[in-house]
Amino acid sequence: MRYLFNFIHPAKFHAFRITINYLLKSGHSVDIVIISKDIVEDLVKQEGWEYTNIFPEGRRIPHLHTYLSAGINLLRTLYRLLRFMKGKTYDLIITDDLATIVGRLKGIPSIFFTDDDLKAVPESIILIATANYVLCPNVAYMGRYSHKKIGYFGFKSLAHLHPNHFKADRGKLDQYIQNNCGDFFLIRCVSVTSTHDVGKAGIDDDLLLKMVKLLEKHGKVLINTQRNLSNDLQKYVHPIEKMNMSHYIAFSKIFISDSTTMCAEACVLGTPSIEIDDWYADFEQFKELSSKHQLLFGFSPNNADGLFKKLDELLNTHQLKDVFQNRRVGLLKNNIDLSGFMIWIFENFPESVKGFFNNPLIQNNFK
Repeated sequence: MRYLFNFIHPAKFHAFRITINYLLKSGHSVDIVIISKDIVEDLVKQEGWEYTNIFPEGRRIPHLHTYLSAGINLLRTLYRLLRFMKGKTYDLIITDDLATIVGRLKGIPSIFFTDDDLKAVPESIILIATANYVLCPNVAYMGRYSHKKIGYFGFKSLAHLHPNHFKADRGKLDQYIQNNCGDFFLIRCVSVTSTHDVGKAGIDDDLLLKMVKLLEKHGKVLINTQRNLSNDLQKYVHPIEKMNMSHYIAFSKIFISDSTTMCAEACVLGTPSIEIDDWYADFEQFKELSSKHQLLFGFSPNNADGLFKKLDELLNTHQLKDVFQNRRVGLLKNNIDLSGFMIWIFENFPESVKGFFNNPLIQNNFK
């Protein structure tokens, strides 16, 4: 079969990595189209895939409002995708971006891959509306497009962090951490620049410094960041090899971030996770990870009292890691190996999709 994978976020690289490698090894044809965003191209290069970057200069337009930039980029991206796909045919498009529209124009079936709720990221409606199917967690809200939903039991991060595919290896940590650190805490700060982030905030430097001062009494503090930090925080910044981030998350005593994706990854690995931002409660998966599995705790940036109360509670929990590893066992028991499921869906498309809609519990074969 012939597939087009079009993705723009690093998290989608990780989500698709095992599936793409399987399809390539099995003799299928896979075209990969990306843009320059964050570390996507570095990850794809490191994996050794052939690919096309249709925005090597990046897609962000300086000095334009986020919404205006998004509108212009929609047209620019469609043009470049159409140019790339001229004369090409595919059995299936898998994407987290605008290739759904091109698929609709060219009569090629597409699957939109997301773990966002439609109500939380309403701008994705154009992608959901033009896709044939939406592959998303079963808890994700798709509103009137629920009939398109291939809802799986689990979370996006189970594609690459399920025990079938990932084993935490302390040898993947750098020598300094291996030789000089017992307990360490990992804080990840992201840039808040997406269209759905407008008017919202994540972790600011003042709150970050207060957390560091508390945590460093209990172990080493590592900060990994996408944004610039103030001078008094620079000594805590720790570069981490891109492909090894999951190992650092797995071995950290507590993981803290304003990244919904990376907090979910910490949960899947059984690491206590705290999400600090204005959007944590917008997603149904937060409720699942927080209320059902008690692996994730969310706070708005202006709720410092609640945040530090929870940190004190975690820091004083006996055998903290063991407690959360036991909770992880419960999470894994109730969810599937997403990569195994995707391989079956894609390789046997379209019969697999028909089979899923006839019996959604067929996914329990992939654990």
